[in-house]
Amino acid sequence: MSPNIKIRHLPTDQFEDRPKGIEIDTLIIHSMHNPEAKNRFSALSCKECLDKHGVSSHYLIDLSGTAWQLIPENKKAWHAGISTMPEDGREGVNAFSIGIELIGSEDTDFTEAQYQALALLTKDILSRHSIQYIYGHYDIAPGRKTDPWGLDWLRYREDVLRSCAYADLRFSPTAATASTEDKKNSCGQPPCPLCSQAPA
Repeated sequence: MSPNIKIRHLPTDQFEDRPKGIEIDTLIIHSMHNPEAKNRFSALSCKECLDKHGVSSHYLIDLSGTAWQLIPENKKAWHAGISTMPEDGREGVNAFSIGIELIGSEDTDFTEAQYQALALLTKDILSRHSIQYIYGHYDIAPGRKTDPWGLDWLRYREDVLRSCAYADLRFSPTAATASTEDKKNSCGQPPCPLCSQAPA
């Protein structure tokens, strides 16, 4: 793991083996909290909520920016449900994806620490897998899911692509709304072809 991100472990048994021969090429971003818990934003209460409902995710990122790993990346988590990729129509997204839950709610903003951790964790995952797509839950389950609530996709995309090292990445269509001015590189120069490329 990257030395710049805090990773802690909070194991769950809510997973299964991935189908043989499957390549992990997708990252799905979610958001959640536990409305029944006294501390609805704690990693432990969110993990308990996932367990209670028989679902799971590979990672949780709490308000402090700590990333909690629940499941090994080589295992299939139950985070996507009935799902279809908008890019190529593949169904059953759990089989070839890694899920990240951002702890938060519909009426709160994600913290600065969460955005930093999300970008670091994403780049850490990219160093191990040939990720081509980064989508929100609502992109793969439209009409059924509404998360990640309020995620600033433009900021997230810029943070991940700052080094211009991931030429094949496709982000949520929500990230396509930036103007050219918004998409300037961190050096202030106009974006390179990668940075100005609209997500498919």
